[in-house]
Amino acid sequence: MGFFKRRKDRAALEKVMEDVRVPGGLEQLSGTSSGMVAERCEQLMQNAREIDDGKKEYYIVTSYLNDIEIIENLAPDQAEEIQKAADYVAKLNQSRDQFLNTSKRISDAQFKMLQSQEDQIPDAIKNLRANEEYQATVKRDMQYLEGEKQEWEIQNRENRRLRKRLRRASFMLLFAAATAAVLMLVLSLGFDYDLQYAWIGIIAAALFGSAYIVFRLESSRRDIQQAEVNINYAILLLNKVKIKYVNITNAVDYGRNRFHVRDSREFEYQWEMYQNAMREQEKYRKTNEDLNYYYDKLVRLLKKCGLYDSRVWTEQPQALVDQKEMVEIKHDLLVRRQKLRSKIAFNLDIVKKERAEIIKALRVNEEARTVQVLEMIRSIDKLSGMEEKA
Repeated sequence: MGFFKRRKDRAALEKVMEDVRVPGGLEQLSGTSSGMVAERCEQLMQNAREIDDGKKEYYIVTSYLNDIEIIENLAPDQAEEIQKAADYVAKLNQSRDQFLNTSKRISDAQFKMLQSQEDQIPDAIKNLRANEEYQATVKRDMQYLEGEKQEWEIQNRENRRLRKRLRRASFMLLFAAATAAVLMLVLSLGFDYDLQYAWIGIIAAALFGSAYIVFRLESSRRDIQQAEVNINYAILLLNKVKIKYVNITNAVDYGRNRFHVRDSREFEYQWEMYQNAMREQEKYRKTNEDLNYYYDKLVRLLKKCGLYDSRVWTEQPQALVDQKEMVEIKHDLLVRRQKLRSKIAFNLDIVKKERAEIIKALRVNEEARTVQVLEMIRSIDKLSGMEEKA
């Protein structure tokens, strides 16, 4: 399997090499000007830079692998001390990330406003709550007085309608009594009837009806007067209560607008969120202080081990605690180093073959052997690590 893979890779490499070469090879280079050779050298310079960059990165990756080997072979007491510091760093990093990723429950503008008036907020909440409660009480009183006024107005209208009915009844009673009296007078004079008891009955009925009507008229008159007194008193009280309601409503609106809240419950909620945010900030500040302390401690402990890069482990402290994490990092570095090795070998193969063709071309065409071309070849040799000179 590996054999066929190597043949396939080699075929791909040869294809790339053919693409890189100028058609015609040495024959064309030997007959070209120094500009064409210089252009070919510039192309090759890029491959040499790839080799140089790859070697530098290869050195860094190898150094990290050596650091891992040193860490894996530490004495138990030394490893334990490093693991404790790394564990603290990992946990503190987690706490800090949780704080940073926590969604804000209060806007920055609201936070700054509460912070600027922090000492006044508790009293402001109490005042707003008291004002809202008083506003609700005054509103209930106002509604009660309004209801009382309307009730007395209804009674007043009913009594006035009653008086109208009683007046109509009095006219009807008078008409009936007069009609009965005329009828009885005709009967007694024209037919000589004895209507003494009838006269007594009619007079008694008229008197009783008149007395009842007069009594009800007087009673309704007193009721109307009392209703008007009560209505006026209710209006007086209602006006006073309305003034109180307007004043307390202005106070409530001012408090709400001042602190940008809808009511005291929202105000209390925002104050609670502000206090939680302040506690979280203090916790975050303390976490950062502890984190800086254990960062420095971990770096000091790792520097004593003679590592290439001690600070890189502060970004991945869990690997110093969890062996699985360390194995994954080591595997990634090995894969990365293998890719770098292949990349360096690929570019080095191109540089060797192309450089050889350029050197042959320079031997054939002396005019192309300029200072610029020779300088570029020396740079290519230096970057790629080749010792052969033109």
